[in-house]
Amino acid sequence: MYDYNGNICIYDFDGTIYDGDTCRDIVMYGLKTHPFITMKSLKEAKKLQKEYEAGFASFESVKTAMLSFIFKIPNYPKFINTFVSKHMKKIKPFYNSRKTVNDVIVSASYDLWVSVFARRLGVKCVIATKTDSDGNIVGSNCKGAEKMRRLKEMLPNATIASAYTDSEVDIPMLEMAKIGYVVEGNRIVTYKRGYKFKNRK
Repeated sequence: MYDYNGNICIYDFDGTIYDGDTCRDIVMYGLKTHPFITMKSLKEAKKLQKEYEAGFASFESVKTAMLSFIFKIPNYPKFINTFVSKHMKKIKPFYNSRKTVNDVIVSASYDLWVSVFARRLGVKCVIATKTDSDGNIVGSNCKGAEKMRRLKEMLPNATIASAYTDSEVDIPMLEMAKIGYVVEGNRIVTYKRGYKFKNRK
C-alpha cells in the first residue's frame, strides 16, 4: 500500500506524459527487431478483431493477441528495457516541470513497460493493465471507469489534487480531481465540463 499523505496527482500516460501510443510504438519496435513473431501476433489479433466486432470475443483477447509477441521473445525484459531506453525522448517536457513525489500514473497500457518508464521518471505508483507470465491480461483492460476503480482500491484514502489526460474517456478522472487538465500535444488546458476533446478514445 502506498502512503501518499492524502493528496495525489494522477496522470494518464499515452498521449499525456508520452508523446504517442506506447502500444503502437512497441508493436512497431517489435516489427523492426523481431518481425516474424510480431507479424504472427498481428495476424491473430486481426482475426480476433473481427470476432470482437461481431460480439464473439472480448477486447482483452484482441489486445492480448496483438501484444503476445513480446512474451515469445527470449529475455523479453531486456527487450522492454531497450524499448524504453530508445523511447524516453518521447516524454513530454511539461511533465518534468510539474512532477511531484505524490504522482500516480494510471494507464491502459501494460504495466510491463509503463512501470519501467515510471521508474526512470521517479514515479513510484503505477496503475496499469496487468498480465501474467504468458501475456494474458489479468482482470480488465485498465481504461475509463476501470482506472478509477483500481485507483480507489489501491489508494482508498487519497484525495486527487490534480489530474491530467488527453482523452475524453478519462472524464471521470478529471471530475474527481480538485482541478483537471487536458493535455493537447504540449498545450495544457484547464478542464471544464463540456470540454470538446480532440481525442475521444
